[in-house]
Amino acid sequence: MIPILYGKWRRNRFKRLARRAGKQTQQLGMQSAIKALFYIILILSTHTFAMMQFEGFTFGDSLWLTLTSITTVGYGDISAATGLGRLSTVLILYVGGIFIVGNMAGDFFDYRSLRREAMKNGKWSWRKMNDHIVIIGSKVDSTQHLVRLISECRREPATAAKKIILISECFDDGLPVILQNFDIKYVKGHGNAPAILDQASVGNAAIVIILAWKEEDQFSDGHAFDVICRIRESNTGTKIVAECVDDDNRQRLEKAGATLVLRPVRAYPEMIIGGLLNPGSTAILENLFTAEGERIIRSVKALTGLWADIVSEHVRMNSGTPIAYRDANTGKIVTAPPGSTTINADAIFLLGG
Repeated sequence: MIPILYGKWRRNRFKRLARRAGKQTQQLGMQSAIKALFYIILILSTHTFAMMQFEGFTFGDSLWLTLTSITTVGYGDISAATGLGRLSTVLILYVGGIFIVGNMAGDFFDYRSLRREAMKNGKWSWRKMNDHIVIIGSKVDSTQHLVRLISECRREPATAAKKIILISECFDDGLPVILQNFDIKYVKGHGNAPAILDQASVGNAAIVIILAWKEEDQFSDGHAFDVICRIRESNTGTKIVAECVDDDNRQRLEKAGATLVLRPVRAYPEMIIGGLLNPGSTAILENLFTAEGERIIRSVKALTGLWADIVSEHVRMNSGTPIAYRDANTGKIVTAPPGSTTINADAIFLLGG
């Protein structure tokens, strides 16, 4: 009967803890440890006192008997001889000890289970994390887009070792397995909420990436502006990358504290990290995408020779800067070959105005 009642009590207790997991999971481990320590001290003190009263032992002998009994060492040099002393040992040490050990084990497994659930569902706090990357998601976060962005972070030597925290509202069933495999930490919530930013430890982050809330809505820039201001209140040294929908808002975001401002390019998230680590590169790429400045020109002609000589000749003649060629034998496009490469091309690609 007692095991059944105890099991029912454990299940009800687990349910109560699960309801509080979002706010108190991280406190449960410490609370359980403190509670277990209290009970252990209480048991040791009570039994020691009982041995002094019932057996007439000194404090030292009573404590020795208590410790050797509760640890099941049992040297036998001192033992309880009276009925009350033996009853105290059975009730206080054995029954009480079994209850405490069972309670500690149950609390430990409950805590581990709740901890895993809280991490998966974005309710765990990462306030102690430092020198990490925070990605603040959009209204509709694409797993594929995030995978490519995170993969780029892992590929670049400067960011490969940094932990990554994702802030997003889009994963109601918890962080997808494919992102969990990247060892991504997850915080569920809106990126401009101070409590959520604090939960992701933006105050200690090395890099914060703010994705456009809606990539075709200019009002998303207002969201980015708000987030930048909040971040700068707690972290003046972090590098902030912000996507900007309307070019007229670029300067405003930069004045707010953005390190890099670029257009939302969902098909090429690699530009975010590349632009941050190579300042100025995004301006070149955006010009190529929009054809507002430089553009890539394809010149169909047979060319054979040293790549360095071909580049020098085109630059000297002001006919553009060669950046790639098509191999006449394989038909493959070769970009930025070493200058010492001898090529056989049937077309060349030039960067020109």
